[in-house]
Amino acid sequence: MNKTLILALLPIAVEAHANCMTDAPEIGDIGPGSELVCNRLAQRFPRAALAVEGRTIHSPTEVRVTASVNGRPIVMDYRLAGFTWVLNGADARTTKATD
Repeated sequence: MNKTLILALLPIAVEAHANCMTDAPEIGDIGPGSELVCNRLAQRFPRAALAVEGRTIHSPTEVRVTASVNGRPIVMDYRLAGFTWVLNGADARTTKATD
């Protein structure tokens, strides 16, 4: 029963991240994982081609993630709140990125 359920849910899980390309992790990287950023972008732009391109570390608790939505740049500022990385401010700043 469990194997059937896992196999039934597999196409849904694969499709959820199929549209988002993640950046390669590097030694010393801090900040939110690429999957967290992809999930946030996929919620906001459900049918867009998404890519996490990199990050700039401002401090141990503040990181700027650069990404693209349909080839247009987007900047997301994250801060560490306890043990969780949260998007700083109301939303990400886009440069002419549209749904």
